[in-house]
Amino acid sequence: MIRREALDETVLRIQTELDEAKVTLPFCAFNGGRDAWVDVGNKRVGVQVLQSYLGIPAEETLHIGDQFLNTGNDFAARSVCPCVWITSPEETTYILKSILRLAGVPLMALMNTPLAATCENGGAESAAGGDKEVGKKIVDFEEADRRSSRVMMDVYTGEYITKMSKH
Repeated sequence: MIRREALDETVLRIQTELDEAKVTLPFCAFNGGRDAWVDVGNKRVGVQVLQSYLGIPAEETLHIGDQFLNTGNDFAARSVCPCVWITSPEETTYILKSILRLAGVPLMALMNTPLAATCENGGAESAAGGDKEVGKKIVDFEEADRRSSRVMMDVYTGEYITKMSKH
């Protein structure tokens, strides 16, 4: 196995060679953990294409990745949107569930359980007087706005930070 330092050095040399060759095509040279890669394009380009296609501004976009050093494949995304640096797939799941919870999506809608299926099929939520369509998960954007006006998430630790009242 090639040591991380040797892979990083390889990536830095490749980046320098491509920069000196005045390559105008976006590229990403990165440490893949066991090898060095050079991809045509990069995550900056990918994020920008998605933002344009979906009509979502940069400040409402979040990139979650695990390689934000200059030898990583997530580095370029830092220039086009806020980013969260994670170290495991479990952290990605935690961040996404936290975002959905702040958006007002009920926890049961995030789980693949018989109880969640009952709620989705008009069970508990409909019985409670909800007017949600059967089989659809509905995001309450007013509730998401209310919650996000009171709470922020520290992008480094994933912890919630309560905002101070402006009274």
